[in-house]
Amino acid sequence: MEISRTPASNQRQLVALTTDSALIRALQDLATDGTPVFILSDLRALSDELLQHAGAVALIDASSLDAPIDGVVDAFSTQFPDLRLLVAGQTPDQTMLTRRIASQAVFRFVHKPASPQRLKLFLDAAARPDMPRGQVAPSEPVFTDSSSLRRIDTAVRGRSPLMLGMIGVLAIAAIAAAAWVFWLKDNKPAAPAVAVAAPVTQPVSSPAALALIRKADRAFADARYVAQDGSSAAEFYREALKVEPGNAIARKGFDRSVDYGMRRAEEAMVAGKLNEAAAAAEALRPLATDNSRLAFLNSQIEKEQARVNADASQRAANEARQGQIRDSLTTMSERMRRGALLDPANSSAIMYFRQAESINPADPQVRSARDALVGALLTAADAELTGRKAPAARRLTDAASTLNSSAPGLDAMRRRIDEFTEQQVAASAAAEAARAAEATRAAAAVAAAAAAAPVAAAAPKPAASTEAAPSVVAATTLKLVRSAPPEYPQRALEQLVSGWVDMEFTVSRDGNVKDIVVKASEPDRTFDSAAVTAMRRYRYEPVMRNGAPVEQRARLRVRFTAKDGR
Repeated sequence: MEISRTPASNQRQLVALTTDSALIRALQDLATDGTPVFILSDLRALSDELLQHAGAVALIDASSLDAPIDGVVDAFSTQFPDLRLLVAGQTPDQTMLTRRIASQAVFRFVHKPASPQRLKLFLDAAARPDMPRGQVAPSEPVFTDSSSLRRIDTAVRGRSPLMLGMIGVLAIAAIAAAAWVFWLKDNKPAAPAVAVAAPVTQPVSSPAALALIRKADRAFADARYVAQDGSSAAEFYREALKVEPGNAIARKGFDRSVDYGMRRAEEAMVAGKLNEAAAAAEALRPLATDNSRLAFLNSQIEKEQARVNADASQRAANEARQGQIRDSLTTMSERMRRGALLDPANSSAIMYFRQAESINPADPQVRSARDALVGALLTAADAELTGRKAPAARRLTDAASTLNSSAPGLDAMRRRIDEFTEQQVAASAAAEAARAAEATRAAAAVAAAAAAAPVAAAAPKPAASTEAAPSVVAATTLKLVRSAPPEYPQRALEQLVSGWVDMEFTVSRDGNVKDIVVKASEPDRTFDSAAVTAMRRYRYEPVMRNGAPVEQRARLRVRFTAKDGR
């Protein structure tokens, strides 16, 4: 959370890691005075922010960490040697950091709860161009012994471990010589005391230890700080300590090698080189068993490895699903080429598409395959309809509708199927009427022949009086003179309801419509009244049989479509 990114003059930025609401409020109040404050919630973000803002002051809330605060301080001191670090916490946290506060690894310890004013004082102190971190003020004692040792300490700063040993030998020799002169001068029996102290303080008295230290120095110069193969500086120094446990040069060299090895592991961790960081940490494990920095580093490596493994598992699962989708769609395409769109049901194109869709319906491959399959189904439906196979065409169209109910061309195909079905019904009715008329004509011919016989005195009856009218024909077979569009029911129009009404009616001898009966409707009774009202205004040419008009029963389906009704 960024509170301010406009640093004030002569003022450093404050980068704070905390999840404590009270401390966050105090930092927000501090920001209102123009102090640039960044509030973060995890260590990685803190490290990234400090890399971007060189010279910033860091504040770490000990209660917001899931790792020991001393390890975190050591890690950030290594990564950012010149960092002014403030730590907020309670008395136990301060006790844990006593040594690091004394060495200025922790610039100030902030007791919680902290006020904005107190935070401002600490930030101003950290922002002052003071001495470099880790260098004590002149008034602070470096050692508790003599000024001679202070001068020796100043002289050996920055020297190699081997050089430190040589300087130590010379320094102790100088001290021994001074003691001898003092004894001769005062004629006091101080020699036994010197003779006893000399072996204890002598840095190197064993040739074996000196040889190991020389090997360790060469390994350190070659940057072979830590390893487990017996060739690293830390291992040679450790062997020297086994030969001579009190050897100060070996101790310092060992500590320094471990510190450099720790830095290398931490840098690899920050760079995202987990394998390298884990190998370095494993090499450090037997050398620094109780090191808090190593414990913190191991916990960070474990967390990062768990995250990487989880990401890898997720990627593997995604790749497996993608493979299943590809296999199903490949088989679907093969079935489409063979024309097996719907049959057999357990090995059809639509069945394999459903498999892919069940894995991930939003996958781009699945959406593209759906469009291709719908197009293939409608193309097959058109071919079936051209072959006058309306039921097969309707089955294919219905299957396409289950995949995409708003697919282009779907409604047009349905209308074509309905029109073809009506035409088939009308043709069947016309054929039935023709057969009935033929039967009537044959009967009339037989009657006429019988009437012409000599025994028949009476005149024959007109053929028209004995001719029966066909039962019911499709209205599309009759010639329509006038039609009237039905009035769309307002309620159905508002709700965008579509439907149809099947009616039977009689075309009278003068062509008018009468005896209208609703046979079926969908939805039930929604459009009945409108259809009947419109049907009464229809007019047809009279049906003629044997030169005379006759009444004819007919049927018609009136469709209601909401978009047309508008």
